[in-house]
Amino acid sequence: MDSLHMIIRKPIVITLVVIGTWIILFYHYHDIPMQYYREYTSDVPLVVVNTQNGEPQTGFFKFQPEWDFKVPTIAKGWDGYARVPRNRDVVVLTASDGGGHNSAIKDILERVIDDRKHYCEKHGYTHLWLNTSRYDVGDAHRTWSKIPAVAEAFYLHPAAEWVWLIDTDIILMNPEYDLVEQILCPDAIRRNVMRDTPILDGQLKDKPTHIRTPKDPRIENMDILITQDHASVNTGSVFFRRSAFTRWILEMMTDYTMLMGLEHSGAEQDALKHLMLEHQLVRDHVAIFPQRKFNAFVQGGDKMGWRDGDLLVHLAGCWVNKHCGEWFEQFWSRRGQLWKPEKDPPQGA
Repeated sequence: MDSLHMIIRKPIVITLVVIGTWIILFYHYHDIPMQYYREYTSDVPLVVVNTQNGEPQTGFFKFQPEWDFKVPTIAKGWDGYARVPRNRDVVVLTASDGGGHNSAIKDILERVIDDRKHYCEKHGYTHLWLNTSRYDVGDAHRTWSKIPAVAEAFYLHPAAEWVWLIDTDIILMNPEYDLVEQILCPDAIRRNVMRDTPILDGQLKDKPTHIRTPKDPRIENMDILITQDHASVNTGSVFFRRSAFTRWILEMMTDYTMLMGLEHSGAEQDALKHLMLEHQLVRDHVAIFPQRKFNAFVQGGDKMGWRDGDLLVHLAGCWVNKHCGEWFEQFWSRRGQLWKPEKDPPQGA
């Protein structure tokens, strides 16, 4: 009889324990910050990372699944979010097929990819190379292929928060440089964003245009980080944050009828500049940083030219007077060193 009572009591006790546990959880659920759920991302990738760099896409890039990357719930509105990203959620993207003006530099693509891999391994960032020859951009200039590469980077790495798109003619000079601490965390954006700054347009005699960046920008809305040289914004080195705005701006930049299909000497760079000059909404989401922060040039004064400790040097315009090979080897040999050229790089031919 006692055994029978024990058999009956056991499931009753288990049931009471389960019910009690649920009551406690529901009673205290509010003690778990809602932000925990909002910021949670799975460590398991949702798609297999397979770049298929040797295979061209089967049609126009906007018809491909890679173009339709997803954004988290917290980033689906115009009001963005600000948080410190994990290092592994920063993708360092080289979008290139090794051609163009820089192809004269011996093995440039292989060399910069290898160097960037080591940089990413050191800091825990995610390295990615995408072959831009794969993308069908219609009759537009090949440089437009960088835009579908950004979308594919977000698609291939669904947990990535930031994609750093850097041109092939850029050398990382400071391997100790911390992207999150110096550029991407909310405090860094707050420190570096240039407020009430004229947006330049090199195609106008009056370059400032009298259109300025916001005086009091909302840091949570800064979805694109870019620099401005003596002419205008420069897309050789630019950061994109995964958000609804970024998804939208990539669509707008590649509007074939109004922008991408027309003759623009600066291609995607001119498209972004045009949208910034025309739309306050875009200016509210694009932060201009001091140029040397992540886009120092070979030549230029203290605000533009590379100096010891800068993250990188960009060989922008080296092809004009055929200095690409000379400049590349000069700076390549000095990576990771405190160094100043004995004389400024040559200005003329």
